[in-house]
Amino acid sequence: MKLNKRICLLLVSVLLLGLCSYGIFAAPKQIKLSLWGGYPEMAPFYTKVIEDYQKLNPNVQITFLTHPLREHEQKLSAAIPSKSAADILETSPYVMRKFIDAGFMDPNPKDIEKWMKSGIYDQFYLDEATINKRLYGVPFFQGRQVLFYNVDMFKEAGLPGPPKTWEELITYAQKLAKYDANGNLTRAGISLRKSGGGSGVAEKWWFWLYPAGGSIITEVSPGKYRNNYNNDAGRAALKLYSDLLYKYKVDSHKVKADSEGFALETCAMFTRESWVVGFMKENAPKVKFDAAPLPANKRAGTICTLVNFYVAKNSKNPKEAWKFIQFMMKPEYQQFLLSRVGWFPCSSADYEPIYQEVPQYRAFMDLPEGFNLYGYPSLACYDEIQTKLAERLIKAFMDESLVDNPTKLAKVIADAAAETDAILKENGIYAD
Repeated sequence: MKLNKRICLLLVSVLLLGLCSYGIFAAPKQIKLSLWGGYPEMAPFYTKVIEDYQKLNPNVQITFLTHPLREHEQKLSAAIPSKSAADILETSPYVMRKFIDAGFMDPNPKDIEKWMKSGIYDQFYLDEATINKRLYGVPFFQGRQVLFYNVDMFKEAGLPGPPKTWEELITYAQKLAKYDANGNLTRAGISLRKSGGGSGVAEKWWFWLYPAGGSIITEVSPGKYRNNYNNDAGRAALKLYSDLLYKYKVDSHKVKADSEGFALETCAMFTRESWVVGFMKENAPKVKFDAAPLPANKRAGTICTLVNFYVAKNSKNPKEAWKFIQFMMKPEYQQFLLSRVGWFPCSSADYEPIYQEVPQYRAFMDLPEGFNLYGYPSLACYDEIQTKLAERLIKAFMDESLVDNPTKLAKVIADAAAETDAILKENGIYAD
């Protein structure tokens, strides 16, 4: 009997060993994913979606790391070519384009393309993600510009509401500006983007260039471009800045500007994206403010810049990475993104309850009839074009002699445009 028992135990042990060898009792494969982003304010969003995903998928471990935007873009430039990037990358299509052209990034898998075309995205976002008839990346959130204005200051100045035209903007800014006994500006009627690193200065100037009828570049023929601001529109946009700074003196380099200035009430109006709503709630909860579409000139519109998710070519777990990206696009997480972080999602969801709670958000999405959206051209050299243009604009914004000097102002525009065209020529995409 004892021998039989030993034989039975031995057989059971062998059977169990065999079953384990076929994976019946094997634990799920442990998967690690990493995500890099360029917007530190996204931390609450990533913390929540990762926690929820890992509860449903305990074999998956996800980490995220965010850096300031320019630092993040520099990191991508080093990591993507060296195949040392994170599994999931959060960045703009114009930043990623040079890596796509160089073959460092693959188009989305066919099943992801099908999912993206299932109705969760409007055609605008699909077009912005399309290169050579293939989709690259998944649109995550967007930056649209609006005009923020201080409600109490407008009431004090007897203004009925936000300016709808350039003429009203100039008039309102003069009524809103305040000065000390020596005539120095203490409160800007409007805060313009006048300085800063990278291409941002040119991008913010673009928001005034577009209503004037121009753009930084235009596609003349398929794949061929030319500057579109060495014209009346470019001169008008630069003149607007020059006049507001030095002719009407409603803005100044010496007054605290941008979101910080708006929170401190050193400016009555400025243009920015939706994150300002959350910033004001946290940093200036007592300041009454609202938002409105950008003032029109010859036409009306605002930029819509996208930030997408991409899966790096060096990812060891691309299927899981795409699965996690799809998970983040669920309506409940997109609603959390808007309500908690303040950036506008790209994918469809019911945002009406959030609009009712935060009415300032309506100005971003409820656009007037005839109000256009435009986006970044998907060109590898576009960031260089804007960065070089920004350097010239910063100098021009310091030059008081441009006021009522159309000849000198036109030369500033012409010289900048020549440099833009030269960059297009260097990249073989200039339209002769």
